[in-house]
Amino acid sequence: MYTTAKPCAIYWSNVGTIVYSMTEKRLLELTGDAEQNPTFDLPCREVLARGQKDIVVLGPFTEIEDEVAAVHQGYWD
Repeated sequence: MYTTAKPCAIYWSNVGTIVYSMTEKRLLELTGDAEQNPTFDLPCREVLARGQKDIVVLGPFTEIEDEVAAVHQGYWD
């Protein structure tokens, strides 16, 4: 599964590999205090390490973070 931002909740979907490009901190910069996205800063690797599933995490890919952030810009206003 590919996603723009950090995908902690994907643990329950039984996906074996998660690829993401943008950090949660960057997403929080875009969402601010938007009620639709009560973002918190907890790396997905920390969440997944406490589970019983072996899930590979690839990311963030900061070299494309600005491009990925563009899809969020204006939405959270």
